[in-house]
Amino acid sequence: MAERTNLEPTAALVMLWARDLYRTGSAARFYSCLDLTAGKRMQQECETVCPWYAEVILNRKWFIRRLAAGFVAEAPAPCQVVIPAAGKSPLALELLDACNDGIASVIELDIAGMEEKQRLYVRAAPAHAKKIRCVPADLSDRSGTAAAVAGAGYDPDLPTVVVLEGVSYYIPPAVLAGIVSLFASRDHRNRAVVEYMLPCRLFREERRKIPLGIWRIINRDCNPERTVTYSPDEMEQALTRAGCDCAVHHSMHGIERARTGANRYFPDVPDGWIGIACGRL
Repeated sequence: MAERTNLEPTAALVMLWARDLYRTGSAARFYSCLDLTAGKRMQQECETVCPWYAEVILNRKWFIRRLAAGFVAEAPAPCQVVIPAAGKSPLALELLDACNDGIASVIELDIAGMEEKQRLYVRAAPAHAKKIRCVPADLSDRSGTAAAVAGAGYDPDLPTVVVLEGVSYYIPPAVLAGIVSLFASRDHRNRAVVEYMLPCRLFREERRKIPLGIWRIINRDCNPERTVTYSPDEMEQALTRAGCDCAVHHSMHGIERARTGANRYFPDVPDGWIGIACGRL
């Protein structure tokens, strides 16, 4: 068996929770190349706080994939997918499996690990790997990120969907807006999909112990700075600064119903602490 790639604890934790999304296709082959051992202790700790927290991750990843694939399907021409702070998520492979002909290219950005991820793509899905460019970039450096995107072959004349998942917790609104603005178009034909965490005041008090407990564990090991949160209005302001209009916000209540057909864990909108915004860019 080929050697597997080690993930750092938080990335491994998320991928452990997301396992059920990667049972088939190219993403399954990619997943089998990962060593998630580093996340198992943290998973055990987090599941003492909330035994079903995997549902949150499954919901958000499933819904982001659905939104991005929907845009690709509706685009008038083959489009580009841009994934800042891509980590080791195989979203690119999921989208290429689902709608390969509708995607001209995928550009992934992250501060480290991009050469290794490109090799993983070649190993797990060599046909798809030809369409993917994994590029190092520091999102806090907007001009450097713009240069990296251009160097990866980004074409501003093609429709584009930019997906930010799991990164808004770590960057201030000005940085988020600056990155999204790189992909703004004059006719708003592009799309931005951004996942974010709500401030405690916007969801039920009895639910607050869940994200606070989970993030206490994660921040202890991986994020010493304060987690960044957004109200829907604050996220909309950031997206407006980036050139977005017509932002639509999706609650975990609606996302769970869309994925499972029911609301077992999020019976009402105030039961959820994560939102996903989609705007025309």
